[in-house]
Amino acid sequence: MFLPEVSRLKPYHDISRTDLLRSYLGLPDSLDDQDAIFFRIYQQSHRFHSMLLGLIIFYECVMLVLMAIRPGGPFLHLRRLTYILLYLSLLAATIFVLLYTRQLGRQMPQMIRRYFGVYHLYVVFLNLWSVGITLNDQLGGNSLIVYTCIVLSTAFFSMMSPWKSALLYLSDFILLNLMLPFFPCPNGLDQRFSNGINSLFLSLLALALSIYTYRSQIRLKADELLIERQYEEIQRSHQILRQEVMSDTLTGLHNRRYLHRTVAERFRRCREDGESAACIMLDIDHFKRYNDRYGHPQGDRLLQQMAQFLLHHDALKEADIIRYGGEEFALFLYGPVCAQALEIARRVVDSLARKQLPHWDNEGRRVTLSAGVCAEIPIPSDGTLEELIARADTALYEAKRTGRNRAVACPFRSSGSQKSASECGIPI
Repeated sequence: MFLPEVSRLKPYHDISRTDLLRSYLGLPDSLDDQDAIFFRIYQQSHRFHSMLLGLIIFYECVMLVLMAIRPGGPFLHLRRLTYILLYLSLLAATIFVLLYTRQLGRQMPQMIRRYFGVYHLYVVFLNLWSVGITLNDQLGGNSLIVYTCIVLSTAFFSMMSPWKSALLYLSDFILLNLMLPFFPCPNGLDQRFSNGINSLFLSLLALALSIYTYRSQIRLKADELLIERQYEEIQRSHQILRQEVMSDTLTGLHNRRYLHRTVAERFRRCREDGESAACIMLDIDHFKRYNDRYGHPQGDRLLQQMAQFLLHHDALKEADIIRYGGEEFALFLYGPVCAQALEIARRVVDSLARKQLPHWDNEGRRVTLSAGVCAEIPIPSDGTLEELIARADTALYEAKRTGRNRAVACPFRSSGSQKSASECGIPI
């Protein structure tokens, strides 16, 4: 089945007159948006379609019962037998389409083309059936009631492209008027002209309604799809901008803005829930000497290496890693793991030392780290993130004072207690 071109998803200046004509007629093209749009239409209308098919089944059953109980029985004459056969054919076709489309509905959206293909074939059958019923009606009088009801109804819910609708209703009109002379009115009235005029008006009206319904639905769903895509693009752009705003441009790590927003919020929740938090402050030993010897570009590369080292360290998978400033990094841990904060800091320090990154102006001629650790288990009610960082920073300076390439722990200030910097931790 061919689905319509959705030209509204293209910039107007990129649409040729040929494309506009193909779009208006609903001729096939290769746009991927077709399936997405028709799937939205399916989601909106499949319950109505099922109810409509169920109503037709109920109507046909009622008509069959009425025909069966009429005086003389259902086989009294050929005209009545024709009604029976027409009712049975529509009943069988409707039951098949209802069951088949329900089965296809479980495989959506992959089966959206087949669903509408089957549904459109049913619409064609229904219109041809209305022609057959109308011709049979002529033998008992002159009536276009069934033809009118079916044609106008299918115009509203068929969702056939304009060129298909034009072929359908033109074919119905031609077939009906070609066959009418063979089904004369029993009263001897010649109403072929009036029937022709009325059926032509109905066919044109149905075509206009079908095109209007089709294009309005396509336009509506195309606009919805476009708005959703624009919204998703805005969300992606917002996310990218947010990441850029909260990321350090050199290392790709989180920056202080992330610290003041995200880390501060996590710290607040931990405090309210009676959980633990820890801060590990890291500093590259003698980084100024490294820049002086190797140059600032090489110093920048070392900072980038440090960022990757921290991001991929097994012990820091659940940590917030922040470039605090210059060669200084802040690591934040939450929950039970805070009990091992000092051990984690020591592992990080030892792991970098084992990498043997050259630094000829440092002890051991390798790049090393100093670490200050502060953990509170749990966070006291009057605790603040700023004080946690300050105490970890105090421990960091103690680590540098006592020889570098080590980790020093300092407990977080508890309510009613004070510790001096000299009492803050034990070098490891």
